[in-house]
Amino acid sequence: MTIAVRNGFDLDHAKQAYQLESRGKSVEWDDKFIDELKRGLLACRVIFSFAFFYLAITQMFNNLISQAGQMQLHGVPNDMLQAMAGVACVVFGPVIQVLYNFLAKRRISFRPMARITTAFLVCGGGMAYAAGLQQIIYNAGPCYETPRACAASNGGRLPNEVNVWAQLPVYVALAVAEIFGLVTASEYAYSKAPKDMRSIVQAMVQLSACLGSLMAMALSPAARDPNLVIVYASIAGAMAICSALFWWKFRKYDRLDRELNKLDRED
Repeated sequence: MTIAVRNGFDLDHAKQAYQLESRGKSVEWDDKFIDELKRGLLACRVIFSFAFFYLAITQMFNNLISQAGQMQLHGVPNDMLQAMAGVACVVFGPVIQVLYNFLAKRRISFRPMARITTAFLVCGGGMAYAAGLQQIIYNAGPCYETPRACAASNGGRLPNEVNVWAQLPVYVALAVAEIFGLVTASEYAYSKAPKDMRSIVQAMVQLSACLGSLMAMALSPAARDPNLVIVYASIAGAMAICSALFWWKFRKYDRLDRELNKLDRED
């Protein structure tokens, strides 16, 4: 790694041939070790790109529960819809697997980077829907932009007149995004990382989730009425930008995927 840093972060400069030719010295590692290290670092970069994705996912455990509390519950606890994300994962997991098989049989490429980009887009769409739903809540009485906080709410007992089940598509979208994104990322990280680096890659998963949680904490002072439309819309916009940047930066690795997998077959 030190050699790579000294040479513009190019690990090829650490290979035996280059070191022997340019430095006149022999190194203990072989070229295969360098190729595996490059592949492991690539997996880390892919995983690290999930920070904003985790920011969106964490909305299920705080702001979206609060949003449900602003709506007509009809006897449903405001934190029950969160469980619908798990149900959606169970329902749509097999459906998406059938989709993968369908595309594979027709030789339609839908490789890991494309799947993760799709996950980011679906996640952003879910956040955009949450922003639109929040605006609908603010447009409804009796309290409009101050749900359960006006005199007409009868001491906070009357929510705004929007049915809580209107929130269901948000959880479905986030569940589908998790299937496309987190499942694919875990599979990609495990398959691409060398055996000696798998613990490091898994640590990067936790670091990415940690960054998402830290951003959620930083966002929490703004996550209050009447700012929630802007909060959800900002997360949706961030996911759209992440989708574009991720596809621009990593789409080439879908084309190189077979070459990266050759190292495993050589083992």
